[in-house]
Amino acid sequence: MHEAAVERLTAPFTMTPYTENCARLSERAEHVLVGVSPGNGYFNQERLTALLRWASATFGQVDAIVPDASLVHTYQALGQSPETAWTNARHKVGKTYRRVARAWAEIGVPPGEQRIHLLSDFVDHPVYTHLRDETDRAVERDPALREAFLQTSRRVLSAFLKDEEPTDEQVEEGKNYLTAEMPLCLDTPALLGVSSSVAVYHHRLPMAEVMFSSPYLNVSPLQGHAVVRPSEGGR
Repeated sequence: MHEAAVERLTAPFTMTPYTENCARLSERAEHVLVGVSPGNGYFNQERLTALLRWASATFGQVDAIVPDASLVHTYQALGQSPETAWTNARHKVGKTYRRVARAWAEIGVPPGEQRIHLLSDFVDHPVYTHLRDETDRAVERDPALREAFLQTSRRVLSAFLKDEEPTDEQVEEGKNYLTAEMPLCLDTPALLGVSSSVAVYHHRLPMAEVMFSSPYLNVSPLQGHAVVRPSEGGR
């Protein structure tokens, strides 16, 4: 991961870009996509408000996304029917969506100007469809990428199952939550119509290095990635 500090972005959050190109896009600071995972305790109300305030002061445009469509695959891997999985995902995502909306409101952004998306908003977009197909092919052809996806899926499902180990079939289905999110990792600018974008999350994406190095995936040169964490003394 690229360790050069972007000095004007150090408080109250620090941002660590993954690559040299990610660092350049972070410096340009034209657009940021903030991923907010449903059910993740990291994204409490206070931190979300601080994160969106920082993002709004740092980047020219801010969008937040809550991955509902990918969460469905996790629930299906746990044995739920597609209908039940969607019902549970909508319930879990609804709470997170409202929390993001409150965070926007707390920093003075009125409802009509709050840019919040669900992953399902994009599934019929032709760019999304193309990139999802590209991801599926890459996972089939690239053993390193496939293994990274499967390991992440196993870790996520193990957290849900507590004392049980997920079966290979569950892990296979669970990995689809990653492939569902990959189009936004590959080319957010094409999906949102922005000139460049940096996708940020609070920890390293386990498959990030494999994503950048895979000969079967094409990360747009206008797509950056960075880890954003509260700085020392920050919230």
